Amino acid sequence: MSIPHPRQAGIIDIGSNSVRLVICDVLGASILQSFNEKVMAGLGEGLTKTGHLSPQGVEAALQALSRYRAILRALNVDTYQAVATAAVRMAGDGADFLKHAGKVLGRPVRLLSGEDEARLSARGVDLSIHNPQGLIGDLGGSSLEFMHIGHAGGSEAGESLMLGPLALGDVVNEPKELRKRIRETLKTSRALGEARGRFYAVGGAWRAFGRLVMEMERYPLHVLQGYQINQGQVARAAKLCVDSMTNAAARQQIEALDKRRARYFPVAAILMEEVLAQSTLEGVTISATGVREGVLHDLLDMKLEDPLTDGITAFARLDHNQIAFGRALHDFISPALVPQPDLFGSPAADIRIEKAACMMADSAGRYHPDHRAEMAYDQALRAPYLGVTHAERAMIAYAIGCRYEKDFRRPAEHAGLTTDAQADRARQIGLLMRLGAVFSGRSGPILKRVKLRREGDVLELEVGRRDANLISETVERRLSQAASQLKLKSRTSVR
Repeated sequence: MSIPHPRQAGIIDIGSNSVRLVICDVLGASILQSFNEKVMAGLGEGLTKTGHLSPQGVEAALQALSRYRAILRALNVDTYQAVATAAVRMAGDGADFLKHAGKVLGRPVRLLSGEDEARLSARGVDLSIHNPQGLIGDLGGSSLEFMHIGHAGGSEAGESLMLGPLALGDVVNEPKELRKRIRETLKTSRALGEARGRFYAVGGAWRAFGRLVMEMERYPLHVLQGYQINQGQVARAAKLCVDSMTNAAARQQIEALDKRRARYFPVAAILMEEVLAQSTLEGVTISATGVREGVLHDLLDMKLEDPLTDGITAFARLDHNQIAFGRALHDFISPALVPQPDLFGSPAADIRIEKAACMMADSAGRYHPDHRAEMAYDQALRAPYLGVTHAERAMIAYAIGCRYEKDFRRPAEHAGLTTDAQADRARQIGLLMRLGAVFSGRSGPILKRVKLRREGDVLELEVGRRDANLISETVERRLSQAASQLKLKSRTSVR
């Protein structure tokens, strides 16, 4: 059994608004950030008026690059790449800046075209969302990139529109003119007109808007990755953002959430509102990944595979024995689970989440027994692994809580994160995992030697003679508990 070799790499993103360094640990298809720092340099401030980068922004950006080079060297990160986007691309002095930036870093800075940005953003979304179908929109300081993703139809080419807050600076304080400019420009977009499926929102301004919607809706899980927003929620939050341009109370509410981005909220809000209004897209999914992860994909030649299991392995730091146990555990519990088509849309989708839960079944063994279930639940719910919706994440977490505590109760406000059917399946998985763990001593090889199966209205644990002594009172009790959750009777047999 092989485990992917972990790698470390850094990305420096020189944007119109910020300059950011992200250092990531990469394991297979999984990306986990270990360092993330940004400087709000404002390179693109005044670009539409002067045609040049902001002098203060250039100075701040070069200082940030000097600091980032020192950090990368101190952390022994040799694999990294710096990229520059719309502001540097559009500025008359962009080439001079690239030359200076390359000298400060000690290596060239890659200038991305608009199509590069769109392609790499789509690649970043592909790395973090399982089977995305629709249109990605990456909103930066100066530009908005569109690209179709999945099999939702439309052109394969990316598209870049000058619709970032800095590019709209001359109308950013006039609500009617701002909406008019956005609406007119979006009407020229071929990508938007052809789009089908969901809208995947990428970029800091839209992540901040997503946080605002969470606050307004009192949403209980503050994880932006995979957060879904409907058109009504967009409209309610957009009204508050537009009101903040003329109303002090609304502005104060926005600033309490993110003071540095407060002035950009109306642009982000109106843009998202108009994107949905001018298309047949079904709603919005926030993606915490985009260009940087796309650059990382190219830099490390990553494969576009499902990041979920690799992400759990990397985050929980699972060793060979734990991985073997997780895989054997899923094979063990599967015969007891009757397919439920209303869980996540298909048997394959359901099995994928069952496997993920089983891979986390030995992730909290080092925690104090009095707090193990609660800590394991919280970790599974909020851990930065990718490739899951919030409902899938919540079901995995609930299953893990039930694996460590028979009568585990999650916080009441989290109940709405799953359907009743998903919650019931989570309890079933959790109690079956408890059975597998106690019988085998969390050993994959032992678990492979036994069978769990349904026989009519009975859940039977069939054990070979060599393992008969592993059937204890605790094993019998946990078998009974799992069977009861499945509405079955229990039985052990020795062959």
